[in-house]
Amino acid sequence: MNPDYQLESLIMALATPRGRSAIAVVRTSGPGCIEVLAVIFSRPDVLKNSDGHRVHHGWILDGNKARVDEVLLTVFRAPASYTGQDSVEISCHGGLPVVDRLLDVLREAGFRDAAPGEFTFRAFSLGKMDLTRAEAVREIIDSRTDRARALAISRLAGSVKSVIDEVKETVTLQSAVAALALDYPEDEAETVPFNYELIRRSKESLQNLIRSWRTGRLYRDGLKVTLAGPANAGKSSLFNLFLREERSIVTEQPGTTRDWVEAWLNLDGIPLQLMDTAGLRSETVDPIEIEGIRRTRELLTGSDLVVAVADGTAGFKAAAALEKEEMELLPGEKLIKVWNKSDLSPEIPDGWIGVSAVTGEGFTRLEEEIRSRALDGGAPPEADAPVIDSVRQKELLERAVSALECFSDGALNQGVTVDLLAEDLYEALEALGELTGTVTRTDVLNTVFSSFCVGK
Repeated sequence: MNPDYQLESLIMALATPRGRSAIAVVRTSGPGCIEVLAVIFSRPDVLKNSDGHRVHHGWILDGNKARVDEVLLTVFRAPASYTGQDSVEISCHGGLPVVDRLLDVLREAGFRDAAPGEFTFRAFSLGKMDLTRAEAVREIIDSRTDRARALAISRLAGSVKSVIDEVKETVTLQSAVAALALDYPEDEAETVPFNYELIRRSKESLQNLIRSWRTGRLYRDGLKVTLAGPANAGKSSLFNLFLREERSIVTEQPGTTRDWVEAWLNLDGIPLQLMDTAGLRSETVDPIEIEGIRRTRELLTGSDLVVAVADGTAGFKAAAALEKEEMELLPGEKLIKVWNKSDLSPEIPDGWIGVSAVTGEGFTRLEEEIRSRALDGGAPPEADAPVIDSVRQKELLERAVSALECFSDGALNQGVTVDLLAEDLYEALEALGELTGTVTRTDVLNTVFSSFCVGK
């Protein structure tokens, strides 16, 4: 366990971004933190006698009783707080000198700087949330779109936990059945009353969660899409059309884009990282452009989708050359072929999407194709759907499913003994317990909470 995670110490951290602002919020937590803060507050008795969920106005004072800043203190009494401990949030003015002086005064009073994720670690340790909900806290902060936020909120509200708890209840009950059968070995093995249908449904619930992992990762990490094609095919114009602003320079001169330009955008809730790249051509002798082309080819292999942009006015032969020379090694599900300048060349070859980056004609169809590829042709998940996005969660779910694979109506008749089935049930429970945090390893907790920001 991270040695900084000491539950009994007083911790504090700036919970709002560091910088000039109207208001800054400093979080504190720990046993006795209200009484310690009362010593440096202008109204100590009011603070010490305060109920939870109350806000008090006053001044923070330094060791010499000099005023540091006018503040509002929001009091939370254990266990009705985020961490489960006594906590106080200090709302102060947002100037950096004010914040820095306030933090110094808190250190002098006995608080230490919180480690990354320490507030949420305390919430987990004191039973305020399970590990899947703790991970959702970070995902809410990191979400790039409203759909990603909604899915993370669903996890925080317990959508994944409720599925896991229901399966754990079934597996625990079947473990009890197995234990009873082992206690009375004189009974015939075939009469062990396992509920195979319940186990089957439980396994199916876990498999549905596993299948949701790719969608969860999509909304968490986003989709990496690269625009590629020959110089002057209109990639930069298409890039600007995606962004609805003039980001990339567009000229008639080939080779304007030397390095790639990237931007994040929201495609119906899917975070999309779009890259405009140097034009692919072999006749250039410009060393900078040659390096840009090399980098473009590297990006192609690391992208989730590649939009191959052909200049429709150059004809079918040029488009065929683009496919053969640059795109033939890309898997088909990764490649989207765009026939740009379709307003000037309306005869579009099979397999290509006609688009005009100037008029916007065909652009909606291109967006729909990207969205369809991203979701494997399916529909976006409902906002409250149980969706996982963690490799850790996926691997533990797979471990639980694997442990339940031996169960079938005829398992005992096929030579699988009760003790082996009992061991499989225990293995499934271990995996599910590690998933929610009722069974945890130190390295797992360090990995989960160290990725949080300070103050959360």
